[in-house]
Amino acid sequence: MHAETFCPIQRNQFTRKALKKGICHLSMSEIKITTSQTEIIEARIVPKSSCYIIEIVYEKEEETTENQQVARVDLGVNNLIALTTNQTGTAPKHGLKADH
Repeated sequence: MHAETFCPIQRNQFTRKALKKGICHLSMSEIKITTSQTEIIEARIVPKSSCYIIEIVYEKEEETTENQQVARVDLGVNNLIALTTNQTGTAPKHGLKADH
C-alpha cells in the first residue's frame, strides 16, 4: 500500500463520546463503526476498485508469557527459517540454507 493511496484520520478526529459507547464515529461525517476498542490511533479510508475499506488502527498490549512455553519462527533470506524458544535444554535449530 502506498502512502498516497489512503486517507488517514487521526485520533483527534474521532468523536470521543461515541467511542466510549463502542462506536467509532468519524467527525464531520455520518460514518459510524462499532468497535470494542476505546483507544484508537487512527482510521484509514482506503479506496478499492468498487468500494472503500475503512481500517481502524489501535495498539494491543502483548500478553504475558510468564510460565508459558513459546517459540518464535523467523523466515529469512540466507536461512530459510530460524527457530528459538524459551524452553530450557533446547538447542537452537537452524533452517535450510538458501541457494544463491
